[in-house]
Amino acid sequence: MPVTIDIDTGGTFTDVFVVRDGTVHTAKTLTTPHDLALCFRAAVEAAAERLGTGVPDMLRDTVAVRYATTVGTNTVIQRSGPRLGLLTDDTTIAAGGPGTGVGTFVDTGMVARVPDGTSGLAETRGLLQDGARGLVVASADPARETSMAATFTEHHPRHCLDAVPMLRAGELSAGRDPVRAAATALFNAYVHPDVADYLYRAEDYLRDQGYARPLRVVHNDGRAARVARTVAAKTYNSGPAAGLLGAAAVARHHRIRDLVTLDMGGTSLDVSVLRSGEVPYHEHGVVAGVEIDLPLPDLLAFGLGGGSIAWADGTELRVGPQSAGASPGPACFGFGGAEPTVTDADAVLGVLRPETFLGGGMELDVTAARRVFTPLADRFGITVEEIAARALDTAHRAAGTGIAAELHRRGVHPATVTALAFGGNGATHGAAIAAATGIRSVLVLPFGPVFSAYGASTVDVRHVHGAPADGADEASLRERVLRDMRGEGIAATDVELTVTRVGHDEHRRVVVEGVHRLPHHPPTGPRLPGATAGGSTSDRPVYWPGHGRLDTAVLGPQGPAAGTVVTGPALVDSADTTLCVPPGWTLRVDDHGAALLGAPTGGSDR
Repeated sequence: MPVTIDIDTGGTFTDVFVVRDGTVHTAKTLTTPHDLALCFRAAVEAAAERLGTGVPDMLRDTVAVRYATTVGTNTVIQRSGPRLGLLTDDTTIAAGGPGTGVGTFVDTGMVARVPDGTSGLAETRGLLQDGARGLVVASADPARETSMAATFTEHHPRHCLDAVPMLRAGELSAGRDPVRAAATALFNAYVHPDVADYLYRAEDYLRDQGYARPLRVVHNDGRAARVARTVAAKTYNSGPAAGLLGAAAVARHHRIRDLVTLDMGGTSLDVSVLRSGEVPYHEHGVVAGVEIDLPLPDLLAFGLGGGSIAWADGTELRVGPQSAGASPGPACFGFGGAEPTVTDADAVLGVLRPETFLGGGMELDVTAARRVFTPLADRFGITVEEIAARALDTAHRAAGTGIAAELHRRGVHPATVTALAFGGNGATHGAAIAAATGIRSVLVLPFGPVFSAYGASTVDVRHVHGAPADGADEASLRERVLRDMRGEGIAATDVELTVTRVGHDEHRRVVVEGVHRLPHHPPTGPRLPGATAGGSTSDRPVYWPGHGRLDTAVLGPQGPAAGTVVTGPALVDSADTTLCVPPGWTLRVDDHGAALLGAPTGGSDR
């Protein structure tokens, strides 16, 4: 009974997508920001619980564990990286101008310029004496860069070399821009300690439980590699990147030409535009305002998630970008949250039911949600329900305006695209955000709440090497790729090799890519366990923004029968989320549980 386990750690929840014999199982556990190894372990245990077995027994049958993580992203946001030293002979880099990464990943006082004709030994010693816990060596001249690095290894004792890792800019960057190469190396050195420590501990846990294969880490460029072969910088935003890979599979399967992703979790709303089913990438990604020499997905991030805080800005109501995050989280979670959030608004309005949240595994405190909204309600002179509804309307309109502007900038009319709503809050808020954008069609998949974990399941082990075409040795490039694969524990007979020539004129390159295929699950398949057609229906009052309190149909996790059209207002409760069908919208579910929501006829058309 082969098993695959795919995990994505987000800002609030860690999601699990497990497949055994073609049957999908999902789970969500709370992210533990103070130690992400704890939520990784909890995710694996939740997977075993879904399969009705123990962790060692499950892992004995597991053929792949893939993992997308936010640890590198968190290091940048929290500014928790090590104290770095930068050694360079480049006056532009040493001056710390825009784009160098100086002031972002390394303090201005920890930059040492090496004069021409010197070895850099004195400057290196100065950085170490000032407390450097990592060194980056950068030069526009590869030979000079190598020489400065060799000076460090030659003149410092073994214990120093072990304690202070050194990285040459040329090791990561194949580009011709020395400033960008230095910034890339600084970024990688900054996130490496946290990423390495955490991922090795996660892999050690799997080994302790009897898993004999490597943990495969999902990279932000759509590839995967074992922990020992992972470049820390490539884990940055790997969760959202995995979501886009899953979205591309969905677009191809459903033959959707232009797809807009609405990935709404507990902390943010990540939006991307896929044209013809292709994931968009920036050739040179930007991290904390610094351009690096690695590609990153083209994502537009909004400060809108379940934990986004509603607050008064004079006479105006705002929502976000501040977030309650995973700790303490929304007040209704009962972990000490004291600020009104989007999820608290959902609880106040009746969208979320205490007894069914997360399949009944986490009872919401609606009284706490009402309590934190009361000061805002009093300030604006309206009821708690009215202020909660206004908070949601404010958040939806702000996101919709921003998304519509981005679509128009790209020459895409909102009414011509389909939105794919996913993440823990995508199904709940997707239709309302789409309406504010002018999008008239929203697709929600049964595993949408853990969709980035599903996206991780579409990833294969890949290694790529390239060289300028005028001096490329194709055989050598092939051997380098196969050597990387051997490091993954993969034989050459299990690797697909392709050779391409990219670029033009003097910038032409020969690129060799090796791929080892891992098991994939299609974007549709059997309904989730227990999801049979024609679930039970009840009614309850729900306060809908712009409509007030309305009797609302509430469907259980089985949902409506395939082909049945449900007209809103309606809610569909599942183990991991609540699907909202606003008044006037319609819902149709196919044979595999995929839900298509349609806007009211004559609705907004931006």
